[in-house]
Amino acid sequence: MDLRGKRVLVMGLGLQGSGIAAARYSAQQGSIVRVTDLKAPEVLAPSVQALSGLPIEFILGEHREEDFLWAEIVIRNPGVPLSSPYLQLASQHGARVEMEIALFFLACPARIVGITGTRGKTTTSALIYEILRASGAQTVLGGNVAGVETLSLLPQITPETLVVLELSSWQLEGLFPHEISPPVAVMTNIYPDHLNTYDSMEAYAHAKTSIYRFQRPTDLAVFNYDNPWTRRFGEEAPGKTWYASLERGGYFERGAQDLIPFAFTDTPLAGRHNLENILLATTTARLLGIPDEIIARAVRAFRGVAHRLEEVAVVRGVRYINDTASTSPVAGRVGIEAFSGPIVLVAGGNTKHLPLEDWPEAIARRCRAVVLLAGSGTDELLPAVQAAAAQAQVSNPVRGVFSNFKEALDAAVALTRPGDTLLFSPGFTSFGMFLNEFDRGDKFVAYVRQLPKE
Repeated sequence: MDLRGKRVLVMGLGLQGSGIAAARYSAQQGSIVRVTDLKAPEVLAPSVQALSGLPIEFILGEHREEDFLWAEIVIRNPGVPLSSPYLQLASQHGARVEMEIALFFLACPARIVGITGTRGKTTTSALIYEILRASGAQTVLGGNVAGVETLSLLPQITPETLVVLELSSWQLEGLFPHEISPPVAVMTNIYPDHLNTYDSMEAYAHAKTSIYRFQRPTDLAVFNYDNPWTRRFGEEAPGKTWYASLERGGYFERGAQDLIPFAFTDTPLAGRHNLENILLATTTARLLGIPDEIIARAVRAFRGVAHRLEEVAVVRGVRYINDTASTSPVAGRVGIEAFSGPIVLVAGGNTKHLPLEDWPEAIARRCRAVVLLAGSGTDELLPAVQAAAAQAQVSNPVRGVFSNFKEALDAAVALTRPGDTLLFSPGFTSFGMFLNEFDRGDKFVAYVRQLPKE
């Protein structure tokens, strides 16, 4: 896409890299660049500093109609919904609405391995990246990865590079107008999520389908057979399609009866869900021709990803687990089920209007004590946990609702005993006291690291 001399408005600077990369790339391509974001200048100061020295105009703390009327191209942050009236205004006046990831796909000369899903896409992406890197291939990791400016990876990419991209539903929306899919597509699962943004579960799932929808017959797609949504999507994929099934113990080509066994179970990662992630990653690696001994070595060495069931420390016999990336009830349940011993759970936050499903029952059944952080999601969860405990004829595990994070953690630590796991797995989004879920996790990690060891 030729951006030279175009008036480009970046909508959503953010703190995690996407808006920064879009602004930097546009300026380097010779565009006339403005950036607009509702966050206050002091919050966005690190992002503005990262762009110092470039000819970029910043409009922070507000969106102005005049900027959207000025723009020829609007590059929207993945967190900005297509329904935004500002985007509609820009479109009505002839502006093109694009996303950073679409610009990357259009400019990237290399083969892209794209990974999406509701749960597990970060872990699966990271493991695929580590396996490919261990094979000696020139490999980069980008997409929906906190702190990575994906467009800024372009100068180091050659046609021989393997590009691993974690792709969110919002990023995948940006590929639809260009009818682009990565030549290698991996889909982990689909569960209810982001229903505060999408009109329905079907609309959310549909956004994911651009990862395979425009593939060529010679392209490759790998789907989780054990999830009903991804199993069905596998039937639609136009490329060479494979299914991975933990329940069946291996992987197989669509339409074939022969099952290739799952062999890579020597892993330090906790939880059945991580075996699903490993099966998808290793299936993809095998189909890309990576030798088994390299795959096995990478799986044994892989310690997971920060903020996802991350063991921070063991203090006085208590394991402290940071699972701040748990932003949905499904993730909350999966986090609990990853551990077999007694659990003191810290959960709660703001709702995304998702069904709680069997998360409250898992809490009542598996958690010896629960500390909740105040929020709209907690208002839904608390009575559900109390009802589940009564139904199971066990005592109510909830020991309080706190609006102060440190006070909540102090209370949780006081409830622990040697041999316990203190699990920070909120099951909801972050809220006022945090910038985002990563900031929330960082604050948890900082708290744990200052605990007295004796």
